[in-house]
Amino acid sequence: MEVGIRRARAGDEERVAELLLKLVKQHVDYNPKRFADFVTKEGAAAFYAGRFRAEDARVLVAELGSDIVGFAYLEFEERNYEELVAKGVWLHDIYVEPSSRSAGVGKALMEAAIAAAAGMGGDKLLLATAAKNLAGKNFFERFGFRPTMIEMTLDLSGNSR
Repeated sequence: MEVGIRRARAGDEERVAELLLKLVKQHVDYNPKRFADFVTKEGAAAFYAGRFRAEDARVLVAELGSDIVGFAYLEFEERNYEELVAKGVWLHDIYVEPSSRSAGVGKALMEAAIAAAAGMGGDKLLLATAAKNLAGKNFFERFGFRPTMIEMTLDLSGNSR
């Protein structure tokens, strides 16, 4: 079955929210002290629906047949003083259903995300991946991503230093 990638539209928000909840669970499972599980399906659906037509954002969905099996969320920033980035596009979220990962969905979604980032005026595409997400890290490296920053966390409750 052929993979289809398109920009999300009204009516897709519930499915995108369902996929995001799976991505959140994945991160919480990696490190529950770092990643908070406060996301609701309703809140996520409202957030993404608000980003579907935004000029500085793209929500892409991946379809196999008529089923949405993955999504990516990108956002362009002309300048980000905190990150010292100019003309950067952030790939905030990318997720593919595990049952669809061997069908080329992730590859098609990433290629579309890269094209969308360039089309938004970005000079670079940036992302963060969980330290324990070795499969994700390897996937991103196959597209030419390279480490540039390392996030570090100090748990303040019960820290004995």
